[in-house]
Amino acid sequence: MLQTTETLLNGLASGDQNRWARFYRDYAPWIEKLLLKRGLSHEDAEEVVHDTLVELVGIMPTYKYDRTHKGAFHSLLFKIAQNKAIDRLRKIKAEAVRLAAFAAEPLAPSGEDWRRETFNMALRRVFADPDIGETTKIAFRRFVQLGEPAETVARDLGLSVNNLYQIKSRMKTRLSEEVRQLLENSPDAR
Repeated sequence: MLQTTETLLNGLASGDQNRWARFYRDYAPWIEKLLLKRGLSHEDAEEVVHDTLVELVGIMPTYKYDRTHKGAFHSLLFKIAQNKAIDRLRKIKAEAVRLAAFAAEPLAPSGEDWRRETFNMALRRVFADPDIGETTKIAFRRFVQLGEPAETVARDLGLSVNNLYQIKSRMKTRLSEEVRQLLENSPDAR
């Protein structure tokens, strides 16, 4: 069991980047290992660790350490991770249902895979946006499209793993919006 010091907790609460880096270095692999033991894939475990840390960042400024409740912080951390894992599994199940529905639908009479083309068109439109930096595009391509490990991509691009997950989330949201607009404006939608 990792020892959580009052100094570390106070540093996290104050937003000390060095304390957060130490916390991530020490706790992320530990949480991920527990999640892997419970059957999550490596990718899903990484997502859950990220989501857990994002929620923890929001909680820590108001978190009050109490010496009399030994283990309270670990309990809080594990409860957050457990809830995020449940959310992730629900999302996976919903995606599997959508995939099954997609697979059951026939392709357009021309045989064109219009869904893939719509996604590719949306991706080209998003990547053409001058407001999206090259580092963001490279990070998204390597981490999401090519499936390279988060630590490797983050290190190579001089980002934190947390920044990489934020890029992934923002880009996925942006792509979803582009796909929605393309579908709304397609001739079949009218």
